[in-house]
Amino acid sequence: MSADSLSAPPLSRHDALALLHQRHYSELVRLAFALTGDWNLAEELAQEAFVRAWRSWTNLRNQQSAPAYLCTTVVNLARTSLRRRLRETREMQEAGAARDTAVPELTGPATRVDVLRALACLPQRKRECVVLRYYLDLSETQTAQALGISVGTVKSQTARAPRQLRPLLVQDEATVNRLGRGRSGSDD
Repeated sequence: MSADSLSAPPLSRHDALALLHQRHYSELVRLAFALTGDWNLAEELAQEAFVRAWRSWTNLRNQQSAPAYLCTTVVNLARTSLRRRLRETREMQEAGAARDTAVPELTGPATRVDVLRALACLPQRKRECVVLRYYLDLSETQTAQALGISVGTVKSQTARAPRQLRPLLVQDEATVNRLGRGRSGSDD
């Protein structure tokens, strides 16, 4: 740390959040998308995280922790959104309107394996751990702090996730391969 950075006056809330937005907005949108699978919702969640940071700026003990605060806020907003979506789906099913939004289909374009769809099939906590650890490249400690869980839980969830993802990805890959063979016309 240079002497200049120690003597520099702290940024105003507006300037600090503008800088945070410039540096972290797209990363937060990608995080929200990985958790929800909905791009529009992901943008809304990232924007809401910044609104909440604006409102609680004076309550942040250490403004250097603002990126972690934003990340945790996005994860919590995604959780709330997914719960709301699940509740709405249940209510619609109970009312007789059959909507199959609880579990996404694993059929996608025949050109690639859709990892995001497979991730969406994981239980919420496991999906959050995987996304934070491997998509955002957070350490186990940072992931645990963002989710408010122990490091051991992060380790166990991320260790078990590949076993759950593998059959989904293999199933999707088999579908891709089957579709690819069917289009090749080699059996004609």
